[in-house]
Amino acid sequence: MLFEVRVKNPDGSIKEVISAQDLKKNHWENFRKSEESLSLQNSDRPKIPKWVKEALDLQFAEFSDSGYSDF
Repeated sequence: MLFEVRVKNPDGSIKEVISAQDLKKNHWENFRKSEESLSLQNSDRPKIPKWVKEALDLQFAEFSDSGYSDF
């Protein structure tokens, strides 16, 4: 259950009143957006920092053209 919210100015006067219906609408919009941003694919591999990959690419350049794919 949500109740209306009263936003006040620093001097104590009411700046804005947000109704319970608006709060409910905002909550479910944010919930929907967060659900859409989730992925069902789980990436178990840790991300390799760019500087580490570049250093390894320089160190093992002879393997880059040998047909091995990025893992």
